[in-house]
Amino acid sequence: MKTIYRVIIALLAAALLFGAGFWTGHQTAQNAAAKPAARTAQTAAPSAFISIKNGSHVQEGKIAFSKNETVFSLLQKFSKKQHLEMSSSGSGKMVYVTSLNNKKASKNAGWLFTVNGKQPNVGAGAVKVQKKDQIVWYYSKF
Repeated sequence: MKTIYRVIIALLAAALLFGAGFWTGHQTAQNAAAKPAARTAQTAAPSAFISIKNGSHVQEGKIAFSKNETVFSLLQKFSKKQHLEMSSSGSGKMVYVTSLNNKKASKNAGWLFTVNGKQPNVGAGAVKVQKKDQIVWYYSKF
């Protein structure tokens, strides 16, 4: 009789340990599967859409940016990625695009930009890019 009790207790203990291990392993597997998705969401860089218009010729695309990037720095990055010629004068908040995609500014025409359909009253080096901004560079007379 003692032997039967010992076998029953041993089986119950084994079932308890197996069940606890299975449950813990199952939870760990679920957590491990969820962590990469959360990590990816946290590390994915925000992006903006940039468009360069010169008459009927348009270059556009989505481009990732990091914190504190400006409309001008994003233009530099996009131009480099697309292999477009770009030059500028000045620096910081006072930077001016003098040539873009081989179209040079002159005394009565040049490169202007809008962000989300609005033309800022400051230079491209002063405007911080926000997630999902729509930036358009266009050549215009003034």
